[in-house]
Amino acid sequence: MFERARLRLTAWYVSLLALLLIVFDVGVLSIMNQGLQANLADDLQRKAAQASAAIVDLGGSTYFDRNQLASDPGWADVSLFATTTSGTVTANLVSGSVLPDRPAMDAAMSGRSGVTTVGSGRNAFAVYSQPIYSRASQGTSSASIVGVVQVARSMRTVSDAITGLVTLLLAASAAALMVAFVAGLWLAGRTLRPIRESLLQQKQFVSDASHELRTPVTVIRTAAEAMLRQRHPTGARVRELAQDILAESVQLGSLVGDLGTLAEADSRAEVRHEPVDVTSLLRVVSESGAIQAEARGVRLEPDLNAAGVIDGDSVRLRQLFSILIDNATKFAPVGTAVELRADSATGRLRVAVRDHGPGIAHVELPRIFDRFYRGEKERQREGSGLGLAIAQWIAEAHRGVISVRSTEGSGAEFIVELPLNSDWVSGEEPAG
Repeated sequence: MFERARLRLTAWYVSLLALLLIVFDVGVLSIMNQGLQANLADDLQRKAAQASAAIVDLGGSTYFDRNQLASDPGWADVSLFATTTSGTVTANLVSGSVLPDRPAMDAAMSGRSGVTTVGSGRNAFAVYSQPIYSRASQGTSSASIVGVVQVARSMRTVSDAITGLVTLLLAASAAALMVAFVAGLWLAGRTLRPIRESLLQQKQFVSDASHELRTPVTVIRTAAEAMLRQRHPTGARVRELAQDILAESVQLGSLVGDLGTLAEADSRAEVRHEPVDVTSLLRVVSESGAIQAEARGVRLEPDLNAAGVIDGDSVRLRQLFSILIDNATKFAPVGTAVELRADSATGRLRVAVRDHGPGIAHVELPRIFDRFYRGEKERQREGSGLGLAIAQWIAEAHRGVISVRSTEGSGAEFIVELPLNSDWVSGEEPAG
């Protein structure tokens, strides 16, 4: 139980840290990408301004002054394309250039400058397009556009930088989560240690108390039975008190026995694993269950179509089914039937115990197997509220499951599924 709680706390801690790291990593990547894109756009915008200034209008014709750009090493990986109304000027073309970008060029001819992207992935290029205005009309409200200049640079450096950052962040996050997992296990263990020690002391007390109470309860019960069996007649009041003492001692003895069983379950005591014949087990359960049912004025209707072998503890398995039958006969209306059905058609033993009593309220179903839990309809009934918790422990100790289906007013059905011996399922004799 504590190991599961320790792992659960650690899992919550690591999951929260992972969520924070994801938010942090995405934020860093987004800021980094926007910054690199902005720097690239600013650089291309400056390059476009330099290229525009290098285009000289010679009165009806244009001349590109390469000397203005030759001294700038920043043009080494930049593609340039310029077009004017009097012709086309190109310079510093990088191999594999994507210029001209016709849609962006048409937009620039309409007076709209901006950055566009051509291609995708590591083969993408950022293209900045800028209109060229006539120097004679600059500063006037009707400046005329005489051409367009486009500059382009590969975005591979941006892509590589982002890829490297992603790798770094993933490695750092993975290392952080591994360290957090180890630290979380240690911290959770330290946090749960006082609780664990307290619960262990409580379990030990329950185990010791149940052991010590067996003898006085047995003595009280024996004394009450002796009073009722004595030859000399006793007063009616004395007999009534003796019967009350006997009934309460029986109830107390059952409670002490249940506490001892749960103490054994809490100590993780291993149940015996011996070959148990399903047919013989169900026959004994049916016979004893019929006696339980008759004592409460109901009848047990068995429908047993199961065979095979279970690796388990026959005593505990009989206790499991006895608890379910006792629970069903307790709530079945007098004169009705309690159904006991069993089959092994799926390679697993499936046993169902159904009554036609008041059923279990929907809000009570999630807690029906909790210790000492007694629903509203059970508060006036006999029992300690431990039977179903013990039944669940026995089922799980045999690698099985127990479940309940109920509709209020239509009875309840408890279903147990247990694995059969694989050697028997395959047609061989079980070992041992």
